[in-house]
Amino acid sequence: MKQKINKRYIYQQIFITLSLSIIPLNSVCAEPVIYDFTVNVTEGSLKDNTYDGFIIYDDETVTGAEEEMITVEDGLKVCMNFFNENYDETKDSDYPQYPQLILKNGKPESLDFWLEPNPRRQWWNKNGWLVTVTQRPENSNLPVNCPNGVTP
Repeated sequence: MKQKINKRYIYQQIFITLSLSIIPLNSVCAEPVIYDFTVNVTEGSLKDNTYDGFIIYDDETVTGAEEEMITVEDGLKVCMNFFNENYDETKDSDYPQYPQLILKNGKPESLDFWLEPNPRRQWWNKNGWLVTVTQRPENSNLPVNCPNGVTP
């Protein structure tokens, strides 16, 4: 009888160990994803101006689908320097419904972030507004805080 209990205990321990080893640990802990962006204006009244900023969202909100949208409700954070002034997501003229980040296959495609009271316009990669986006390395020393309170 004692031998049966020991075998049963051993089998349970093996099962638990194997079960835990196949659970992907990275899915348990969400990580912030940070993309830096630069906007170079090459046409129009703002020609020769450059603006920059960053976008932060939780990797658990992204499925990798062909197209998906992340909003403030999903944890989207934005910081953009526009005319030497920093703006975070709460400064969007239609906050909290906006800003919205569109992803294609898990990568940023466009950011709908509007600071003016007049009707929204899509400026991200429109003619004369060239946007460069790079994912920030996890070990980067670059700041993740916007003076208006954006933190990952």
